[in-house]
Amino acid sequence: MLEIGPGRGAMTRLLVERFPGVRAIEVDAGLARALPAALGNPPGLEVIGADALSADLDVLAAGGPWQIVGNLPYSVGTAILRRLLPRGELFPIIVVMLQLEVAERIVAPPGERSRGLLTLEVEGFAEAELLFSVPPRCFEPPPRVMSAVLHLRLRQAGERSPHLARAFALAATAFTLRRKKITNALAAAAPAPALLGALTAAAIDPSSRPEDLTLAQWLALGEALAAGISLQ
Repeated sequence: MLEIGPGRGAMTRLLVERFPGVRAIEVDAGLARALPAALGNPPGLEVIGADALSADLDVLAAGGPWQIVGNLPYSVGTAILRRLLPRGELFPIIVVMLQLEVAERIVAPPGERSRGLLTLEVEGFAEAELLFSVPPRCFEPPPRVMSAVLHLRLRQAGERSPHLARAFALAATAFTLRRKKITNALAAAAPAPALLGALTAAAIDPSSRPEDLTLAQWLALGEALAAGISLQ
């Protein structure tokens, strides 16, 4: 088990009781040095003083694959998650706590206003499930927001579409104008005839808004635009 951000070891203490090998990465050098002794120097614990935002993931995962667990800092939680998503061969299972608003955005179905680029990225690389919410009273000191625990099973390379990057690029453009219809949100991506033809080929209603589309539709739209489909 690989733990991101063990802090003073509240969860690490439970992990070393359940798993023969626990590797913990902690950005605070002082906490990283103190953690093994604070837990009684359990034989299966390895603590690495490093930042999960910049650490070499291949080095971090040596001897793996590893499952990941962590209470991710709200300020960098999505950035850390985005680093991990494409590395399913290293980290097949991820269970993390995030701000509830972020977790709900990650699992938002088509049609929900909170659905966005992060939702699609997670759908492309993983199967995600929001397990339960955690109220502020469970923390010391209590935060001002609700939290939630998210379970992700990362897809292996052979399970992922090879056209994800194209779909994500289109979605990133469209979500900058998320309240507009898809034809207006993607007006800069292609001439109107090509865009309308691609939308038709992808079975997308031109009056849809970006949050209405499924990942499969984004993929189909990207392929149709790349093929140069247009209305005659």
